[in-house]
Amino acid sequence: MNRAALDRLGRPGIAGIGLLLFCLSYYTGSVAPGADELARLESEKAQLSAAERAAPAAAEAAPGQTLPGFTSATASLKALAAIAQQHGLSIEQATYQLSDKEGQRRLEVSLPLKAAYPTLRGYLRDVLALPAAPVLDELTLQRQQAGEPQVEASLRLSFYFAPLG
Repeated sequence: MNRAALDRLGRPGIAGIGLLLFCLSYYTGSVAPGADELARLESEKAQLSAAERAAPAAAEAAPGQTLPGFTSATASLKALAAIAQQHGLSIEQATYQLSDKEGQRRLEVSLPLKAAYPTLRGYLRDVLALPAAPVLDELTLQRQQAGEPQVEASLRLSFYFAPLG
């Protein structure tokens, strides 16, 4: 701009142009990527809602379906580790507890994990989609500091199996 145009704008006009440029850069750097993430999350929510609505229909279609045998427990645990590896997670420690209550055989698995939140969410989504149909009993998320990208998660899953005998 030349000097005459700046004189016509005056200080308020120059400040207004500066504010417009700041708003434009803020929008393209912060708001637009957030809108893309929001659209992706809403799409994922719609997919999960559709799967949730389809689940009762699938259960009604196969009323004679039984629980898997306990021999598939090893395959379920290997699947947990394989999915963790796919998402770049390492399972350094896991706690397992087997219980037989009221004729129901249950394997409870506790996993402490540490990763970025989207990674943990993706891992959990894939684990809950396993054919063995694990149940999410508990999920605890914690960050040491607000700006830290890593989230510490405590995850407890249950796998149900047909009773022995």
